[in-house]
This record gives sequence, structure tokens and C-alpha cells, in this order.
Amino acid sequence: MDSKQLIEKIAKFKENEIGPTEENVKQKIVVPILELLGYSREELEFEYHIKSGGRIDIFIQNVPNDCKILIDTKNYSENLNDYVEQIKGYTFDESALIAILVNGSEFRLYSPLRGIAFERSLLYSIKREDISKDAVWTILSNLLSKDNVKSRKVLQKIEEREKEIRETLFAEEHLKNEHAINIENIDGDIETKEDEIEQLKEKRANIIKETDEKINALWIKIGLPLELFKIPQTQFNRIGEIPEYTQKAGRVHFQELVSAGLLKDGQTLYFFSTRTFNDEQAQVIASSNKLKYKSDSKIYSISELARILLIKHGIKRDEHGVAGPKYWKTEEGKLLNDLNEQIRRQRGDRN
Repeated sequence: MDSKQLIEKIAKFKENEIGPTEENVKQKIVVPILELLGYSREELEFEYHIKSGGRIDIFIQNVPNDCKILIDTKNYSENLNDYVEQIKGYTFDESALIAILVNGSEFRLYSPLRGIAFERSLLYSIKREDISKDAVWTILSNLLSKDNVKSRKVLQKIEEREKEIRETLFAEEHLKNEHAINIENIDGDIETKEDEIEQLKEKRANIIKETDEKINALWIKIGLPLELFKIPQTQFNRIGEIPEYTQKAGRVHFQELVSAGLLKDGQTLYFFSTRTFNDEQAQVIASSNKLKYKSDSKIYSISELARILLIKHGIKRDEHGVAGPKYWKTEEGKLLNDLNEQIRRQRGDRN
């Protein structure tokens, strides 16, 4: 049987052909693959004692000191996630270049990368059934073949892979930052719209009250006040009714914070964005859920004043609304948004 046929045989093994134990995995999968990569059994030290006292299943001998390779085999169906911390410890104890976790269906190849958490230093995750693919076997050969390890060419291959990983991490971070900005803008717009809706609701209530009073005055003028009819005054919510706006469940009002003892009516809040602006102060007006800006004594919504100050200090340059509670802190350093979250958890808005 030539090398290609043997690789295909290993790739196609059924679970019952391998067996459940880690010794089965080691002898029927790992050792044959290492032999195909150029190593003899004499170059493989089994049950290698780690300096810290643990044991690793396979240690490849007679390689350059900066190209050490550790291999830890697990039972056929064991979850490799449970052993990442363990192999991490072994890797740093032995200053290994490559650490491999293997069960019956997967190979995970790790190499400590500077400034990157070990679990994110996963070079490749390879399914056993894929090792017969040329591209996959090339990866294994590049990183593990005896020739590449002894010649130290493996260092170049790891460096190339590290570059790909770092570029991907950078792209991921960029997307996360972009996402955070977009979500912030949307949350801010929602806050602004909610404030506008609150103002419209108040205006609507005033119109209804004013109309009721005028209608009542009409009937009083002819000596028939409406209470004599024992019916409500103005019934706008019949034909052509405009449904009452249902407030978003997560919205928290100052009055709730005051009632819960988390804030005081009239308390001073400080504008905050990466740092606290001690000169930018606003006073809580619980009854209207507004802030009185101390610099001009005008009344603003929480989000409106935050947006104005973000623009004033050059932190924000667009006209999107902002999620106001994220930008106000108490004198004790408690973020208004965190106080709101306490109320939401008490109300059951947060699981």
C-alpha cells in the first residue's frame, strides 16, 4: 500500500474501526500519520514527562530547540475544547513551537502567537476525513514533516499563517467597531424618536383636555353641563381612533430611578465620554424625565443634551441621535445606563 492509499485509508476509517480509547487514536491515526511525514517510531517519545509534572502522549525527539512539537491524543469522541487550557500549560512549560490536540475526528494545531490569546492561536482545525485532500495534506506536511521541522522551514510557514490570522483579527476588530458605531447611532435615533413621541403624547393629551373643557363650556352655557348626561366628555378613540402609543418596555424614566433609591430628584449628573467632564453638569427633573443644563438653565431630554455636548466637544460630527444614558454619570461615578439596567432587571426586561 503506497502513501496515498494509506492516507485515504486513515481518512475513511469508521469509528468502530478505530476504537474509543485515546490509545486507539494514537496508534491507528496519529503514529501512522507521523510515519508518513517522515518520522520513525524511535523518534517518537511516548508518555513524555512535562517539566510541570504532567504527561504528554507524544513528543517528537531530535528536532531544533525552537521547533519542539507536542501531541496530546484524546478518546475518539472527547470534546477538544475541554483540553485547550491543559495543552496551553504544556506548551508554555516546554516552550513548544507546535502543540496538537487530536481525537478520532479532528486535529487542532496551535502555536503561541505574540500578543494573541492561546485559544486564538489556533493555526488549523483539520477533520480526519479531509486529510486525503491535497491541500490539507500540504498543510500537515508544511508544519509537521520531518524535513521542514529539522530544516526549520516550519518557522516560515507559521509566520505566514500568523500574518493571515493577524489580518483576520484586525478585520474582525474593524467590523466590531463599525458595528458598535452603527448600533450606537440606531440606539440614539431610537432614544430621540422616543423623546419626540413622549412630547407628542403630551401634546395630544393637552389637546384632548382643552377640547373637553371647551365642549363642557358650550353645554354649561345653555345650562346643561355634561355631567348631567353621565357620559364621558370627548371620546376620540372610537371611529378613526388613533391607538395609544405603547411605550417601549425597556425605557426607564427618572421617576423609576428615584422611587428605587438609585437617584434623587434634582441630583446633578455629569457628562461622560471616555472621561468625565466636570464642568458639564445637568440637574435631574424627575417629573418630566428631563435634564436642566446648568450652563444655560434650559430643559433638554437626556439624549438631546448628550448629543449637543458630544458635538460641542468634537466627539461627534453627525446629526444622528445618541443613546443618552450612556453619557451621564453620577458624582459617585455610576453610569446612568447601568442604573437603568438595574431597573430593567428588576422589571424582568432582562433575563
